Amino acid sequence: MTIKMVDTLIPEYMKEFSCIGSACEDTCCSGWRVDIDEVTYKKYKRVDNLEMKAALEKNVIRNRSNPTSSNVAKMKMRHLKCSFLDNEGLCSIQLKLGEDYLSNTCTVYPRRINKVNGMLERSLTVSCPEATRLVLLKPDGIKFEQNQEVAPSRNLTSVTIDTPEKVSHWKDFFNEYRYVTISILQNRKHSLEDRLLILGMLYNELEEYLQDNKIEQIPSLLGRYLDCVEDETFIGEFNNIPNRLEIKLRLCRELVVLRLTEGITSARFLECSRDMISGLKIEANLSEDEINKNYEYSFGKFYSPFIKNHEYMLENYLVNYVFKNCFPIDCDSPFESYARMVVLYSLIKLHLIGMANHYEGLSSDHVIKLIQSLSKTFEHNGQVFEKLMNLLKENKFITLTYMSILIKN
Repeated sequence: MTIKMVDTLIPEYMKEFSCIGSACEDTCCSGWRVDIDEVTYKKYKRVDNLEMKAALEKNVIRNRSNPTSSNVAKMKMRHLKCSFLDNEGLCSIQLKLGEDYLSNTCTVYPRRINKVNGMLERSLTVSCPEATRLVLLKPDGIKFEQNQEVAPSRNLTSVTIDTPEKVSHWKDFFNEYRYVTISILQNRKHSLEDRLLILGMLYNELEEYLQDNKIEQIPSLLGRYLDCVEDETFIGEFNNIPNRLEIKLRLCRELVVLRLTEGITSARFLECSRDMISGLKIEANLSEDEINKNYEYSFGKFYSPFIKNHEYMLENYLVNYVFKNCFPIDCDSPFESYARMVVLYSLIKLHLIGMANHYEGLSSDHVIKLIQSLSKTFEHNGQVFEKLMNLLKENKFITLTYMSILIKN
């Protein structure tokens, strides 16, 4: 039999990943809906094991509301966890029936598979604690490698992109955007804040090019920014951006309150959020000036000294975000895609600064816990994140000026 091979592009950390099962401090299915695809649902109907057959009939619920082939049914949840999760935190379907009986959702998570011009691109989502450790704890940055592997037996692709030879739309330069964005994010001649500000200028100017219908000039725009970053043209360019801390804190607080009112199911994120609120003393009904002083104290005393030696953790988060999400063509507008990334970065930074004051210091474990639980809470809940973005749009905050305020100290 001929084995079919496919070309792949993966971050090197993918080779190190394996599920740590019951040793994991979280569970894949906690607080989420677990969809069952059509092929797996039919398999469940043919199970011979009487114990498992009865359990499946009891706990797999048919989706009667607009089902697709990927969600014909769903698992019944018990105390916010899948009914098939045993007391050891292990999946009883995998234990008793085998890996082939896992649904597509459970088979692929926490992996993300995209197909770009025929090449499979695999990465990890940082909503899984073990994946977060592998992604963030790379002091030299995330490296990528091309290879070949046996073609997967199931189609678990999230996004398929085919860029045409003849360009007619701004999204057709996908590979160029991603190369330039990751190159800038990994250029450590500049602080991470400056790298994000440079990307803001780039994607703001790109929006102007699109409004003026200058699509054919996009490659020269990207090349110009890449050259300016390499020859350090931007060094010192952002020193005079005002540090509007009161606006930044007000924006971030509104985002957090909005998320809290939507209901949070991640106990780990609730702990981080509680520590942030405690650290900034928001719960004590202090005045805005007093909260600002707490923020500035924690920033200078605890956050900055830690991040100075661990900035690579935030860089790796952003690089992985860009690669995994097919940034910036994951939105209709390139600047909106950039704004989404900046909002997540700002939420991470705000929480870490509050947590740093609460604990009187930070550790890598704090960063991993926060980024993993925040990703699970915000990135995997599209409905809530859309509300967050709509709030920003309604207040006309999706601009380079406000994004710069969110990024700066």
